[in-house]
Amino acid sequence: MSIPAYTIREATERDAEDIAFVHVTSWKTSYAGIIDPSFLENISYDRRLASWKEILQSKNRQQLVALIEEKIVGFAGFGPIRSPSHLEQHPEDMEASIGEIYAIYLLEQHKGQGIGKALYKQCRNWFFQHKMETFVTWVLANNHRARHFYEKEGGKVIGEKTISFGDKDYQEVCYLFVTQRV
Repeated sequence: MSIPAYTIREATERDAEDIAFVHVTSWKTSYAGIIDPSFLENISYDRRLASWKEILQSKNRQQLVALIEEKIVGFAGFGPIRSPSHLEQHPEDMEASIGEIYAIYLLEQHKGQGIGKALYKQCRNWFFQHKMETFVTWVLANNHRARHFYEKEGGKVIGEKTISFGDKDYQEVCYLFVTQRV
């Protein structure tokens, strides 16, 4: 099986519908068996679309999209850390030098083709260029595929927290990375 050629570019406001589609679809496949099926079945495309329209108008976050034949098949969101309070080894005044990958999602049929790794590398290079010495990402503790990916990329677990989806609680772990150009 040959791997299709892909491109990565910055997301624009015109990409909101396609990103929302990838976001909802990838949640349903990536989190099957991890998050309660009734929650996944009821994820609202319209709410995701409204959220993405707002996100893409914001200049506080960076957004990349991965395309195959001009069709968006994945995305990454990243930028300055949203909340450094969970990082005990980093004082609050270092917030400007810590980055965060907020999300990397791909449609299931495009996983394992190097696209996620390419998105990750572009995030990491952006942190390097913006003098962010470290960066973090949060992953559901039971998302073994994502955890394996981030551990392979050098991430070290530095904390965990409980989050809720619907009426159920789930554990998330925080991975810390040292920024370097890749």
